[in-house]
Amino acid sequence: MDVLCIGNLNYDISFHLSQLPAVHEKIRCEEATFSCGGSAGNTACWLGSLGISCGMVGAVGADAFGQAQIEDLHAHHVDTSTVTVKGQSGIALIMVEGEAKRMIKYTGANTHKNVHNLPECTHIHLSSNHRSVLETILENRSSHQTLSWDPQELLFEEYLPFIEYVFINEDDLCRHTGKTSLEKAAHSLDGNTIIVTKNGGGCCIVTDATIDVPSFGIEAIDTTGAGDAFDAGFIFGLLSRYNLTHCGIMGTACASLKVQHHGARSGISSREDVNRFLSMHNAPFSL
Repeated sequence: MDVLCIGNLNYDISFHLSQLPAVHEKIRCEEATFSCGGSAGNTACWLGSLGISCGMVGAVGADAFGQAQIEDLHAHHVDTSTVTVKGQSGIALIMVEGEAKRMIKYTGANTHKNVHNLPECTHIHLSSNHRSVLETILENRSSHQTLSWDPQELLFEEYLPFIEYVFINEDDLCRHTGKTSLEKAAHSLDGNTIIVTKNGGGCCIVTDATIDVPSFGIEAIDTTGAGDAFDAGFIFGLLSRYNLTHCGIMGTACASLKVQHHGARSGISSREDVNRFLSMHNAPFSL
């Protein structure tokens, strides 16, 4: 297969709010979304829908949430033969106010993912995983495999030189490095290619040089899963042998389509949908 996505599978419960509650404050929610989620699972579903041969390495509970995950991955053409079923499913509670959100995660079955004896693939994508998972992948990767990593809150800097592509949003980057300049913050990390996704859309790709990819100017309804959609678009570009600028545009297009919908997996688009979006916004290439 082309890509293996390794990471968490969670069931998301999202509350869409006009304002986030203060300490000890109770507020009413007029809209809620219940859906499958988990960063690696979201990216896998996008890749499958874009026509990439993709498998998921993760774990779900032996419960209704776990069964829903398996069915949803299949619906998006993702291979689930390396998904473990054990214990209770992971849960994510998300409070959303426009582009702002707060999240609480229950790990559950995600601790049971099996990253040994993985099937052959061209590219491995890792979301936020514990150190032991990352170490196992680095020790056992084939020389022909490329790696991408979206560590989120679990960024272990010592592994950056061994991974070709690292995705990080600007808030996590500035928080981790203590710097306010995205370019300086990214250059302070000892990585090969650092892709910084920006609040409001677009990205900054930092290698020896810096590439700035602007936003499409889409107003966000819900940013949950937007980074995962971006990762999928960028990886699609890599597998299609696009240059880095076009990979960034592809990622930004997928994220732009996602933020127009509530929930982590609402708005997942086909190759034709993304191509139509690119054409409408006069992108310099088509799929």
